[in-house]
Amino acid sequence: MPCDKSLPVVFLQRSLFILLGILLLPLCVNAQGGGKSSTGTGGIHTIQGYLFFPSGRKAEGTIIVKLQSLQYAELQAIPDSSGTFTFSALAPGSYTVVVNAGNDYEISSEGVFIDSDLNLSRMGVFVPPNPRRYTVMMHLQPKLTPGVKPGVINAALAEVPEKARKLYEKGLEQARAEDTVKAVDSFKEAVGLYPNFPLALNELGVQYLKLREVNKAIDALKEACKLKPDAYTSRLNLGIALLEAKQMKEAEEQLRESLKLNNAVPSAHMYLGITLLRLNKFDEAEKELVVATEANASYLAMANKYLGGIYWRKQDYVRAVEQLEKYLQFSPNAADAERVRATIKELRSRASSSN
Repeated sequence: MPCDKSLPVVFLQRSLFILLGILLLPLCVNAQGGGKSSTGTGGIHTIQGYLFFPSGRKAEGTIIVKLQSLQYAELQAIPDSSGTFTFSALAPGSYTVVVNAGNDYEISSEGVFIDSDLNLSRMGVFVPPNPRRYTVMMHLQPKLTPGVKPGVINAALAEVPEKARKLYEKGLEQARAEDTVKAVDSFKEAVGLYPNFPLALNELGVQYLKLREVNKAIDALKEACKLKPDAYTSRLNLGIALLEAKQMKEAEEQLRESLKLNNAVPSAHMYLGITLLRLNKFDEAEKELVVATEANASYLAMANKYLGGIYWRKQDYVRAVEQLEKYLQFSPNAADAERVRATIKELRSRASSSN
């Protein structure tokens, strides 16, 4: 998810960033043609997917794609003839794309986390909403035993006692309302009732980070990773917390683990790049920050800023100016905007002198 030179952790305006599991809701909204969902969830973002058979060709035929989440009604789309489907008008949150291609193929699922635009409160910067497109590539797998239709099991919440689940949902509502202290209490109570609850532990860690209680956040997120080692968002948030605690080597380890689990999260590349900078691994940091800037998103503006600093250090003034200008384009009212503008002016002068 991903900072000024003091490396403040940038948190999501809503705590849905950390949500790992999905409660499969029964309500379904039918789709229109053209591979696109008929409605969204009240936001401005898009998930676009591409389906492929094991041979590599794009999937077609009778295929149903569903988009499921804890907070919203289930959406449904039918891929077009090229195997492409789209869910649009999506709000930030945690989603699961579920593909049912009939009796000959396994049901496939892929998690997508739509980050909220970031509130850089410690830097006095507000990043306005910015539409983003998330891409998923779904490869269909044939069933080992044709004719047996498997079910989709929500492992994250299936075994959670009802009281603990309701406390968790209450905590989510409180977090969305920015009532962080009460959200912490709800998540702590949920974990107390059901300790084997990585979703609640993850969310608890995020709320502790918002309260600047970094050590408590690290403890909660470590426990979440222990319970669910393959959850990349747990690793990502633990890396962020360790970065905030200035435990750089440990932060690098967790951020790299997060990217091993899901390499398509731009904010993870940004945070790793910042961590590597602190470890004086400039070449590696540059590679990670370049990946982050390729998303061309306002919530990743700090990647442009730090990449500009790397190019400045390399005396590549032209590219430094490009990145710093991009930073200002995304964050025109940043607390350091005037200083960055002055730096750009100086770098342009140096670039002209060297030509």
